[in-house]
Amino acid sequence: MWVERKSTSQSVETATTDWWGANVERVLVIPTKIVDDLVNGNDGIFPFELEKLRDLIEKSAFFIDRDVAESDETLRQLIPYVLMRQQGKFLLLRRTKKQQERRLHGKLSLGVGGHINSGDGETPWQALLKGMEREIREEVNVEVVQLSYVGLLNDTSSPVSRVHVGLVYLAEVKFLGLNEPDMFDFWFMDLKEIERRREELEGWSKLALDFLKRPMPN
Repeated sequence: MWVERKSTSQSVETATTDWWGANVERVLVIPTKIVDDLVNGNDGIFPFELEKLRDLIEKSAFFIDRDVAESDETLRQLIPYVLMRQQGKFLLLRRTKKQQERRLHGKLSLGVGGHINSGDGETPWQALLKGMEREIREEVNVEVVQLSYVGLLNDTSSPVSRVHVGLVYLAEVKFLGLNEPDMFDFWFMDLKEIERRREELEGWSKLALDFLKRPMPN
């Protein structure tokens, strides 16, 4: 079941069109300075209190054209990043060459997610939750048994990661298959097995793996 909260914040913008009348994708962003202040300039996953993070996103996040956001390091595109676990093993995906994002071909990913669009919800937070659900439906066929917030993921190691920030969740799932089988290969592995393939992981997945390997508080 997907958990959603209502908000009274001002409604977000809808998609726009360019000079030729084509739809222009608008994505959810937040100023980089806000992220830097939260993480003190560090990389990793930071378990900030969810209510405070939600309020911050409602007050400070907004939508702009994706083409602008991809090259503006003063902004971070908010990306839900859902780790999926079934019977103690984690879903590991490898992007195939049929995906448009060439920079990630062949890389292994622990997370499922993507950009949040202006049509996903009436407020920034609602759009983030609905967009997360949409992205999961597009990529995998799962029954979500439990969904837990993990934290904020910050990575400044590459030009691509410096214009994105992740909101990490952990989903206990019943996996039924891939919705885009030509776009991904997949496995379920425990953390030790994933560690042996560390060099194949994309940057965010390395940070997620390091976080998952930490001793969890009782």
